[in-house]
Amino acid sequence: MTNGSWIGLLVRQSRTKAPIGWDELVVGHDFGILTPREIQDWVLEQDLQGPCCLELVALEGEGLGHFEEHLWSACAECTGKVPRPGGNRWAKAQDRWRVALLKDALESPLTPEALAVAVESIYELVGCPEDMLDLWQRHSPWQQRPGSADHAAVARFLRRCEDDFAPAV
Repeated sequence: MTNGSWIGLLVRQSRTKAPIGWDELVVGHDFGILTPREIQDWVLEQDLQGPCCLELVALEGEGLGHFEEHLWSACAECTGKVPRPGGNRWAKAQDRWRVALLKDALESPLTPEALAVAVESIYELVGCPEDMLDLWQRHSPWQQRPGSADHAAVARFLRRCEDDFAPAV
């Protein structure tokens, strides 16, 4: 699956060419995908100079215990507000992560059983909307066979996602 940074995966697998922004950082951190160091490096690469951004980048050691608080402040400083679970900005960033992770899994040379493990891990990491439920099958423990995922079903799901977010003509 992924080689390199999680932000790089998001850029590479993004269905849009929109740049990575604060929403993806906040959601990625909340889901445990992005580390403080990856976010700090992104802020440095963007050359953001606001006081909250500078404080975020300067955090180290015990100060990292307050990283999320500083992340939210830097996000608010740059965008005016912070995405919240259940909100539109949060949902869009969550979908962007979900699609990128599924694309990465689908492009990997995985057996149906290994793809099922990957899909289930993605469900657990970033949530599972109802339309993803048919992407894999989990068998009962007494059946003594691993779950499986259908590569074609995952590809169809990803195409639907891309169609849903295509610009209106």
